[in-house]
Amino acid sequence: MTVADDASVPPTLAASRLREAGDLPGAIALLRQAGDAPDVAHMRLRLLFEIQDYAALQQATREAIRRLDPATVVPAHHYPATLLHFAELCCLPLEEIEAVILALGAASRQHAPLRQAWYAVRHRQRFRTWLRDRFEGGASFISLGLNCLPWHLPCRWGLRREEDFVALFVPFALAGHTVPGVLAALEDDFAGYCDPGAIRIVRTRRGHSMAVRADRTAHWNHHRGPYWLQRDAAPMRDNLAAKAALFRDACRRPDAVFLLAACPVQYPEEKLDFLAHLDAALARFTGRAGNRILITNNAARQRPAELHVVDAGTCFAYCPYPAADYVWHEDAHADTPAGLAFERTYADQVTRALTKWGLMRRKPGAAA
Repeated sequence: MTVADDASVPPTLAASRLREAGDLPGAIALLRQAGDAPDVAHMRLRLLFEIQDYAALQQATREAIRRLDPATVVPAHHYPATLLHFAELCCLPLEEIEAVILALGAASRQHAPLRQAWYAVRHRQRFRTWLRDRFEGGASFISLGLNCLPWHLPCRWGLRREEDFVALFVPFALAGHTVPGVLAALEDDFAGYCDPGAIRIVRTRRGHSMAVRADRTAHWNHHRGPYWLQRDAAPMRDNLAAKAALFRDACRRPDAVFLLAACPVQYPEEKLDFLAHLDAALARFTGRAGNRILITNNAARQRPAELHVVDAGTCFAYCPYPAADYVWHEDAHADTPAGLAFERTYADQVTRALTKWGLMRRKPGAAA
């Protein structure tokens, strides 16, 4: 008898054991049959995120919102806050996110951590409403790294279209890169990007196994553990090959905008020496020069938040983290007033760049 067949083993424990053994699909399948208890629902969403099945994650989040019963919510459980955050991450329509905000309103008043998440999500969705009411247009946001921020923040703030949560999930979305690593991947069309001979498996400070390029120009921190790294990281390499195909398709969109964050350059005092190289590398995919690129420096905290027009296709923005110890991808930081102010600054810089490029226009008669 396997763990999955043993009725005496709680489903979340059985799923955890399957996950540890490298069987993420089996763990998810088990949870799918185990009902909708908060522990089960929470773990299923987390594992769908871990296996990066974003179409299934989007659908599962939508279904969880529909099933949510305000009368049975346990405010102190981690599931309600997780559901709020996944509704944003999955780029669900505004009315569906508003539904979960409404359903969790009473519960949020009973537990401080849930209340912080609830207020933060409501704040971000009010910006989304403001944007919808005043502007028309948009863009296909394609992440170039250098961290995961250009993937996550457009999702949180309603800038990314619902269908693009799956269609624009490209290799740079959930990984860490250097500029040379991005350029090398583009120049050989990802041919040697994660070749077995180019990667090493290392142990992180928290004890996780993770793949990195031997030249340290890329690391895949969202492909950790036995599922992704078995058989010389074959599942990870297959996943990245599929994302590379999405990247090629995305680059052909006429409204493509490339987002590159965590750039250490302090422009205009320092030159963006890599820019011409980057645009030429992108032109191989887009078929055109002068590609729209928004570059942000997030570490220069002494610089005011401002947008610089570098050339007709490039904008550079300062969008500093609020503190040296700020961790943008941790909800406990992102949902604070300082975190919301930082993220709003980033969203504003994105919309300003779109306006300059003519991709976003104020609606006739809209209030300022």
